[in-house]
Amino acid sequence: MQIENALFNWLWDYYMFWSILVSVLTFTWLYHHSFWYTSKDGEEFENPDMIEVGVFPKHNDDMRLEVAWTIAPFLLIVWLTYVSWAPLNSVWAAVDDVDAHGFECEDGFSSNNEMDSIGMITSECYHVIEITGKQWVWQFDCLELSADLCDTSSTTIDVYGTIPVLNLKEGETYLAIMTSEDVTHAPWFLELGMKEDVLYGQDTSLWLAIPEGTSDHVILCAEYCGDAHSVMAAVLDVHP
Repeated sequence: MQIENALFNWLWDYYMFWSILVSVLTFTWLYHHSFWYTSKDGEEFENPDMIEVGVFPKHNDDMRLEVAWTIAPFLLIVWLTYVSWAPLNSVWAAVDDVDAHGFECEDGFSSNNEMDSIGMITSECYHVIEITGKQWVWQFDCLELSADLCDTSSTTIDVYGTIPVLNLKEGETYLAIMTSEDVTHAPWFLELGMKEDVLYGQDTSLWLAIPEGTSDHVILCAEYCGDAHSVMAAVLDVHP
């Protein structure tokens, strides 16, 4: 699974734009009619619908308004759903989807990541690593990758204590094959805005496409896994 932070930031901004626009139009229309069609004490007013206090008003149907009020929001919802397919397709890109990240890199080859204007990342190839979750620590395995592409170490941070470090290279794409030795965990890469469940007895996958300029950050567990869940952490150290 892959969630690119830039991609979802763009989608958030796009949804906020339409939400604000629709809200302004709707509430402007509402307040205009609330104050414009208001009578004052002693003032005579037209009563085309023959409204009487305590009596349900005469039905005054405007088919054009009702059709427009139905079709316009429907078309907007369809459009926003279509726009949302871009990050969804990125999140659930299959391992064999060569259009997204190609094939596994051979020795000496680079992923050569490219990010488009909305944050979608494509790669020429990817590197495979392994992530194992267990109560209450993350275990990383770089398999046979060179230390420049992937390395592991440890560090000490206040509150979390001594935790593992995963060293990856910016501009590269990694396919993390993940499993759990006990209960369900979920690595949450804060800077990248991505996370995925790690299940006992089952392999799941996580695309780590590292954009240039990614900062080092803490990896937390986003699925409650027991007493020390809050301190189950690691660090992603990204280097050029």
